[in-house]
Amino acid sequence: MARVLSQETVGEIEKLFSRYPTRLAVLGPAIHLTQKQLGHVSDAAANELAELLKIPPTRVKEMVSFYTMYYDRPVGRHVVRVCRNLSCQLRGADRLLAKAQETLGVQLGQTTSDGRVTLEHEECLAACGTGPALWVDGELKENLTDEKLVKLLKELP
Repeated sequence: MARVLSQETVGEIEKLFSRYPTRLAVLGPAIHLTQKQLGHVSDAAANELAELLKIPPTRVKEMVSFYTMYYDRPVGRHVVRVCRNLSCQLRGADRLLAKAQETLGVQLGQTTSDGRVTLEHEECLAACGTGPALWVDGELKENLTDEKLVKLLKELP
């Protein structure tokens, strides 16, 4: 089987072994490093990680499928996550999500044809007093209006 992880990524993961009590404990940081290299964790990458960490491949796949910051499929350069919790819903999250879909020309869970943006939802961004909110490129954007959203989406490179 062809290797998908670079020697550099494997080396970075191996450096973590001395910092953690078990190889399983290295899994989270190893997934981050894998995703940094590949953009997502493919089945081949999950199997390679499992082999490297000496854990069952299902442990890798469980973690990737459980946490929303990990991806098992290619995503856009930017992942826009619109909060759907009650507070944001009451302040217009449904309207905001519809506007994002219209602006980007994609449905929830899809990526724009140019690979620029993947649109997803997040259950809660802990911005209950400042919703509707979204998360993009490590930043929380709050008190969004349709106009602010459209501007933000159009300015993403």
